[in-house]
Amino acid sequence: MCILLALARGPAAEELWIAANRDERLDRPWQPPSLLLPDPPVFAGRDLIGGGSWLAANLDAGFVVAVTNARRGAPPGARSRGALVVDLAAERTLSDALALLSELDLGRYGLFNLFVGDSRGRWLATNHPVPRVERVLAPVAAIGNDALDAPGGRVAGAAARAMALRDLPGDALQSELEILLADHEGEDPLCRHGRGYGTVCSSVVALVGRKVTTYRFAPGPPCITAFADGAVPRRGPRQGR
Repeated sequence: MCILLALARGPAAEELWIAANRDERLDRPWQPPSLLLPDPPVFAGRDLIGGGSWLAANLDAGFVVAVTNARRGAPPGARSRGALVVDLAAERTLSDALALLSELDLGRYGLFNLFVGDSRGRWLATNHPVPRVERVLAPVAAIGNDALDAPGGRVAGAAARAMALRDLPGDALQSELEILLADHEGEDPLCRHGRGYGTVCSSVVALVGRKVTTYRFAPGPPCITAFADGAVPRRGPRQGR
């Protein structure tokens, strides 16, 4: 995935929206989101080369993990960034996922930016240029391929546009986020088309409390591929964090 927006909103920031495009080689095989793990239930797409995922939701604990590559490819011997997403999402609670993240040697993975959070708290992690984990205090967070400390125009512009949408009613916000992900504005648009590489799928996810209330997925470039509701199993959240 190469652009992710996370929007916290509501009187007590009890609502979280995720909007993300995955940019990848067009010939790299993958499967759309499904129930990847049963216990705890993890709903995620699967990369069929690395076996991991770019975006995963823990349906019991109600948190999301997603990754963007800080650059294309990974050095030989590097651990799978997609596997890191699944490993974190498979923890019982968000606190457990953050504890695992703090214990791992992030330098052993290919360069990445990572989001992990729920409707009450959000964190970013990276190993580019050095490993670190930080809590997000701003209502909107955005990650792409750039270092967290040096976001480019694509990431900064997307964050500003998402901020302007935060106060819309839920249905309107969902629609506008889908339109935003399909945007071709500027020299480096959010929806990318290239020879052998580009935006291969798109997701809009909403959490209210610890419940996934919206999961919209486009299995292709969102400018030409319709979003549809994902087949998310409906389960009650567990207690704890």
